[in-house]
Amino acid sequence: MIEQTYAMADPDYYRPVETLADRGREYAPSKVPDGWQSFDHYLWRSWGRKGRPMPDQGWKVHVSARADRIADVLDVVADECFARGIPFKHVAATRFVLLLQHKHASRTQSGKLVVAYPADERAARTLMSALAARLESEQGQFILTDRRFGDSQVVHYRYGSFTPRRRLQPDGTGTPVLRDGRGRIVTDRREPRFHLPEGITDPFAPDSAPDDTGTDFHGFAFDHAVRHSNGGGTYAGRELATGRKVFIKEARDHTGLSWDGLTAVERTRREWDTLRALHDAHPGICPEPIAYFREWEHEFLVTEFIEGMTLNSWVVARSPVTQVEARRPDFDRYTADCQAVVASLAEQVRVLHALGYLFGDVSPGNVLVGDGDQPRLVDFEAARGLRDKGVSVATDGYAPPAHLVRDDPAVQDDYGISALVRLMLGPTFATADRYPRSLEHLRADLQDRMAVPPALWERAVRYHPADGPELLPGPREVAADPVRHLRDLRDKVADALTSMADPDRADTLFPTIPDGYASNTVCVAYGSAGVLHALRHSGVIVHEDLVARFRRDALAIAGSLPPGLHVGLAGVAWVLADHGYLDEARDLLAAATEHPLTGRRAGFAEGAAGVAMTHLSLFEHTGDHRHVDTAERLLSALPADGELAGLLAPDDPTGWLHGRCGIAWALHPLAAVTGDTGHLDRGVRLLHHELDRAMPAGSASPHFPLSATDRRSMPYLFSGTAGILRAVCRYTTVCDDERLAAVESDLLPRLRTTYTVMPGLYQGLAGLGFALADHAAVSGDEASARSALRTARALFKYAVPGATGVRFHGEKLKRFSADLWSGGAGVLLFLDQVLGAGQDRLFSLDRLSARHRAAATAPAATDARADDGTGHHRPDLSHGKSGPWTK
Repeated sequence: MIEQTYAMADPDYYRPVETLADRGREYAPSKVPDGWQSFDHYLWRSWGRKGRPMPDQGWKVHVSARADRIADVLDVVADECFARGIPFKHVAATRFVLLLQHKHASRTQSGKLVVAYPADERAARTLMSALAARLESEQGQFILTDRRFGDSQVVHYRYGSFTPRRRLQPDGTGTPVLRDGRGRIVTDRREPRFHLPEGITDPFAPDSAPDDTGTDFHGFAFDHAVRHSNGGGTYAGRELATGRKVFIKEARDHTGLSWDGLTAVERTRREWDTLRALHDAHPGICPEPIAYFREWEHEFLVTEFIEGMTLNSWVVARSPVTQVEARRPDFDRYTADCQAVVASLAEQVRVLHALGYLFGDVSPGNVLVGDGDQPRLVDFEAARGLRDKGVSVATDGYAPPAHLVRDDPAVQDDYGISALVRLMLGPTFATADRYPRSLEHLRADLQDRMAVPPALWERAVRYHPADGPELLPGPREVAADPVRHLRDLRDKVADALTSMADPDRADTLFPTIPDGYASNTVCVAYGSAGVLHALRHSGVIVHEDLVARFRRDALAIAGSLPPGLHVGLAGVAWVLADHGYLDEARDLLAAATEHPLTGRRAGFAEGAAGVAMTHLSLFEHTGDHRHVDTAERLLSALPADGELAGLLAPDDPTGWLHGRCGIAWALHPLAAVTGDTGHLDRGVRLLHHELDRAMPAGSASPHFPLSATDRRSMPYLFSGTAGILRAVCRYTTVCDDERLAAVESDLLPRLRTTYTVMPGLYQGLAGLGFALADHAAVSGDEASARSALRTARALFKYAVPGATGVRFHGEKLKRFSADLWSGGAGVLLFLDQVLGAGQDRLFSLDRLSARHRAAATAPAATDARADDGTGHHRPDLSHGKSGPWTK
């Protein structure tokens, strides 16, 4: 939901929702006494009297309301607060109500439409008593973080912080804090349940709390939750009389809004009526409706339990597209299965339309695939009469543009099926919606490995015909001269990045992603530092005004930044030094070194390893050996390898950014600069520890879990194979370690896929290609160089051309972004890596390491491969032409 919030204000870029031009009806009290003033922030409008500061914490009073009664309830609350001198805030506009109350909104924030901040317990009791009396007839949702006051339905309270006090986290976000009853600073826990800090008691509590521990209602047992949402949960349960397994959907009163403004209860009642009508007319076309009942303020719909996995899970489990070892028979079986699933869904939709109904939301989460690959449509919440007017509430990417359904509502469902086929073949929704010709590149990629049945392809592109202007070269052109077209793509990506810069915006110089707004917009991962880093290393001349703006922004917020290389001070220092601001870089790096969080994190992204690496980078710039001493002190202070888990990110992660691999990464250049091979020995041990966690153990193609608790495995740079390969291949060039030498080639196959959901550097296709190109540069492996070039060609299926250049969608693929992590800057850096002959594009120090190793040893004879003087090799892929390693 967070990305949807940032996608509301601008059609192209993620922007803070408060910049939304059309906010709907604005809310404000009808009468405001003299001396009171307001200001807007985020979704809120706050009211207070000048010179009357609020306490830091206390009993917050929250008031909920029905959507159609907000203005009236606000007037009552405002009247009482004005009379008592109590500061308060309220939701600022109707569009923001939808965000707060949406079915996918935060359960801990929902319902809090008006918030008051009484100075003490007595003021809180007086205010709540008055509000409860005046709002006695009002209805509103139960606020999950709170308790209700007395018998009121709308007046709630909880103990929490009033002022925005936050404890800085290593990732740059802030955790709200307060003082508990003993005066200790603790987390202000905002959970979907009432919680009191230790030492604080509830003076307003009822004499006896209601018993809400039961799990059996109206003849049904609730066995376990399937999913929670703001609109209500879904549960697997049993019919007590028969033992029959059932599916139960919960709807909470007055909340869980969809974009058409309907509440969860309204939608669930409509779904019950629809299911009964369909089941009576054509049993089996929908889940069998079993019961509908109300318990307290919740309503429950009970249906038969449909066994199976979601279509998204089915695609992940069955598709050979990302499996580099898959062969033609695997693809033939898969496409045959896809055709059967699509044919079955199309028949179910045909029957629904014949019965006069529109399913409304044909999307992966609403399709379960059971035994024998038989799909079933489930969740009829969006279903309605075929001719009924209504706002589409379909899942993003599966809902057609409004003009397509104006004359034929049935297109809604057919469009969804078309989108499902594209999911099966390769999910490039965001790109295809903006530039349909990108699908030609998807098909060319597929045809390298499989024969796509024409009927299946027709289904996939039915609503995305390639009939617009050809603004980028087609797949045949790219294949005929990849280097020329990739150079052109690189240059257009750089053009777009420089055009995205907006010095007049106060919040960010370059468009970022929601994580950038949550952390900071100057850092390497999400902010200006990362974009400028990519432009500089790609040889793009950036106007000095942009660099100066970055410098000003960074210095202005330096005191609130965490220390790390990717999200904080160290990374900003690295980039400032590269741009010639050495004094500023020294100051920021000194602050990072002494920052308390540096001692609490060991990893490369957020902790000591990244700070140490930045000191080595500053040493390369200045020759000041104090930087080497500090780097060695930071890394030597880390605990023994087996005791590192507590200093890594939560849950003992693996990988380059947060795992032991990142520490090994920093030890590699430290060993070269100091000549102390003990650092290399420790780096090898850390990499062995990382390899010990491969799954399945001893596999010829090792995968790595994200962490000790998250067993998903990914091939990416931030976590997974690509990042681990970068470290391993550097150690094998200087260490005689049989295990690392043996595993290096095993890490490569998983990176050769040309299919990922996102195109970006740290968690997408560009990162896989970067690791391959990096491996080719370090090892001289020409096969890796060719694979990297193939990966670069595959980026065309994600590229969106425009008047200012070529842009790429950022994290979550809802908007374009310039950031290094997921956006255009990361793509640019990869394209230049695969095309250029430079070094150290992505926070390595190979040039420094090679120079110190060369000085410490006698010159060695080179092999037949061309040595570029830095210890890197440049494979010859030119075959008599200008090759991809020349620029």
